[in-house]
Amino acid sequence: MQQAPLTRRPRPGRAFVRFLAPLVFVAIAAAVALIVSSGLDHHAAPTRSRATIERRLPPYWTVRAGDTLGEISARTGVSIESLEAYNPAVNPFALTPGERLNLWQHPPKPAAPKSKPLGPMFWLVKAGQSFGSIAASTGINITKLEQLNPDLKPASLQPGDRVRLHH
Repeated sequence: MQQAPLTRRPRPGRAFVRFLAPLVFVAIAAAVALIVSSGLDHHAAPTRSRATIERRLPPYWTVRAGDTLGEISARTGVSIESLEAYNPAVNPFALTPGERLNLWQHPPKPAAPKSKPLGPMFWLVKAGQSFGSIAASTGINITKLEQLNPDLKPASLQPGDRVRLHH
């Protein structure tokens, strides 16, 4: 009499475990990789990008007694060359306590002056002045003065008259 080979019946839930086991393994591997990579970033401060450092730094460093550019560079992660570039008016060998150093931004540029014509627009005539003396004082050709002032007669200038010098 031959016996029938024994066949195992799958246990309930066993197929579920076979399906989940690879997923759990992948999840654990991803978690380990994330922990390792984030742990390396904390120890790799010198390799951080300049943009990352700049976002975390305040814009200024207030110099304290005994501070040097080297010490400030070590504390902030900003190179000495960058500190010198951001602070061109500062003497790196004579830092003054209370002085503010730019750490990552250049100081604001002064507002551009409003353009205005060189010299005055008008000349207020004084006693004894003529088109010739005004032309000599301002460096403007006498013919140009006459063209700019068609209402004024050169022979009849009076003190208090306004002579136009520019358009």
